[in-house]
Amino acid sequence: MANILVYTGSPGIGISVAAAAEAARAADAGKRTLLFAYRSTVGLSALLGVPVSSTPTDVAPRLEAMALDTRSELVAAWNETRTTLPPPFSALAGDELPQPPASDAAFALLRLRELAPKYERIVVDAGPHHALIEALGVPDNLRWIAKWLIGLDGQPTQGPLLPGMLLPPEFTSNMRRVLNEAERLRSLLDAPASSVCYVLRPDAAALAEARLAIPAIQLHGLAIGALVVGPLLPTNPDDARLAPLERLQAALVDEAAALWRTRPLLKLDIGATTGGHMPLLLAGRAMGDAGAANVRAPIGNDYRGEAALTVELPGLPQGAIGLTLSGDDLIVRIGPYRRCVPLPTRLRGTSAIRATREGDLLIVRRRT
Repeated sequence: MANILVYTGSPGIGISVAAAAEAARAADAGKRTLLFAYRSTVGLSALLGVPVSSTPTDVAPRLEAMALDTRSELVAAWNETRTTLPPPFSALAGDELPQPPASDAAFALLRLRELAPKYERIVVDAGPHHALIEALGVPDNLRWIAKWLIGLDGQPTQGPLLPGMLLPPEFTSNMRRVLNEAERLRSLLDAPASSVCYVLRPDAAALAEARLAIPAIQLHGLAIGALVVGPLLPTNPDDARLAPLERLQAALVDEAAALWRTRPLLKLDIGATTGGHMPLLLAGRAMGDAGAANVRAPIGNDYRGEAALTVELPGLPQGAIGLTLSGDDLIVRIGPYRRCVPLPTRLRGTSAIRATREGDLLIVRRRT
């Protein structure tokens, strides 16, 4: 099974460039590698300098690339199932359907599960962090709907909104299957052999956003293994006009290194943005292996032998977190992001819990 390295981060070209540079470096180091994106093939083709399609395409020795056409995936999936649906749904053609939120990530994960055994490393260009976090929240949203609407996954206090007797058995069965499939797909990314590389655009606004987005990604169970900052201008002491920008970039790199001191901080040279395999390979060699860092699961159920929910939230500013207890779930808010996290079994059934922060670690345990 492949090691999956997911690239996300500040909106901008840096994510795609860093992902392509890592894929080129990994293939050059001897790993059978796939660069995988789930958006238009045009950008990836221009970046690599070769035509890329929705199936794996040879780019260099041991390196293949593909850009999944999620719209076509949706149409094909709908056309396979619509004959089993009652009118008027069975009359709808796949092209008539709107694209559901976060469905591109779901189709990407389905294809990744199929492709993973064929490669040693898969580098995923997942785009900006907000889209990835939204996709990671889909299984939790489905679980919440199933719980409160039809009573699956435990009974809510007042009972489900739709009594089970009003629903056909196949509906409930299908809902359970969808919930299980969603969790299995997400588990592809939170497996021990997988990690996330966060690409930080070198400006103050991007740094502020990353201080919320990186903890939010970890809150959803994915470990941030490394950070890449860039694209960076190379140092040019002969051009005094660039000196102020170089100082700003250097200060940002230093601040990021201090905030995320437990993660490798790699640098991406702006020369990689020119396109073509060789500039990407050179940038990847200079950047280093983003998948080499040892990562640990960001969410745990124990703290020093005591029953607890622990979440590592690196770089999170003080006062940027909110907590709400909802039955056996803890709703955690980080800036604009939220997740409904099931409490460990030993903490359920009581409201006598407390939350503290020790460095980057959020600890939720019984009140003593």
